Amino acid sequence: MLAEAAIELLSSRSTAISSPTLNASTSSLMPKPKRPRLEAIDLLRGLLMVLMALDHTRDYFSNAVVDPADALHSWPALFATRWITHLCAPGFILLAGASIWLQRDRGKNRTQLSSFLVTRGLWLMLVELILITFAWQFSMKMLILQVIWVLGASMIALAGLQWLPMPVVGIFGAFLVVGHNLLDSIHAQTLGRWSDVWEILHQFGPLTFDDHTFAFVGYPLIPWIGVMALGYCFGALLIIASQRRRRSSILIGSAMLATFTLLRLTGSYGDPNRWRHLATPTQTIMSFMQVEKYPPSLQYLLATLGILLLLYAVLDKAVEQNFQPRLRGFLEVYGRVPFFYYVLHIYLLHASALVGAAFLGLNWRFWTQPGSVFFGHLSGWGMSLPGVYAVWLTVVFSLYLPCRWFSRVKERRRDWWLSYL
Repeated sequence: MLAEAAIELLSSRSTAISSPTLNASTSSLMPKPKRPRLEAIDLLRGLLMVLMALDHTRDYFSNAVVDPADALHSWPALFATRWITHLCAPGFILLAGASIWLQRDRGKNRTQLSSFLVTRGLWLMLVELILITFAWQFSMKMLILQVIWVLGASMIALAGLQWLPMPVVGIFGAFLVVGHNLLDSIHAQTLGRWSDVWEILHQFGPLTFDDHTFAFVGYPLIPWIGVMALGYCFGALLIIASQRRRRSSILIGSAMLATFTLLRLTGSYGDPNRWRHLATPTQTIMSFMQVEKYPPSLQYLLATLGILLLLYAVLDKAVEQNFQPRLRGFLEVYGRVPFFYYVLHIYLLHASALVGAAFLGLNWRFWTQPGSVFFGHLSGWGMSLPGVYAVWLTVVFSLYLPCRWFSRVKERRRDWWLSYL
């Protein structure tokens, strides 16, 4: 659907460009108009970065010992705190794909773009394996392959895909997103020596060598490459007239949410977790919304991408009407330097948790064990949700000035290496 919309909108754009305009000498003297749609993208990305920090603050500081996404054992506030952050990973990858298309639109040729995507993709994967793996556990006992890893790998895939016509890229992306759940019946444990390859491609789980776990794959590649490809097509919507791009985003987002609802009600396809009628209406609603992220099911992606497209339309309208400029400016700071913010916030949260545990006389070494933040809980540690939210806001505000400084550095300078950060 994104691909079809992109074709139509690109056609209309070509017509608009060929229509009579001011003569070249006059137009060259006029300042280029501000592009509020780009501000809306930074704004949406900034909002997602702030929400992401909430999820990671909960990982490090919550006293809850249940899976927050488990409708049977969680409770509404905890469930909602976890669910709202489901928007982050799909949003990062969708917007990364859109940004790549915008680079094409600004004049970067395919050869230049391919070179950049391959080198930046490899760089991001290396950063995930070293800098971010260490950030999560303050040790290198186990590699962790998460969102930065899959962003890098998806960029490398898009380095090849962007040579194809836009409709082909869109169809390929939709095929991966819609069809990957057909592979759920294949399990790595049955594939012998190929089990690690399957976990990298499609199944959440550990990678082993000689019966020793050396890495954990949180973000398998296949569905996320599909999201990146759809994001590339979404970029075509960002360069057309404001009313049309918002209407297109609303229509596509609403169609995704309607499809999610239909699939969820029927339980026919697209998620391993079928919803159930539970003891209370609230639990039943939670069960309805309990969709699988690892790997991201079709239903998970329909729900999150649908909401993201509606959010984009709202934020784009807010930019056009200059609504809440100070709040927008605050969020945009994080949206302009997402990688910088991402790395800093993990180190800050992890160090704070370790120091806090040591101050309370608890076993601070717990925070240096592989996977402890994801799969364990330190006895006697943590706080209720109000405390988690207080820590979250403290972390977000404390990173504002460093992020604003780095954002201004990127505005002032055009060093090639800045494009990798």
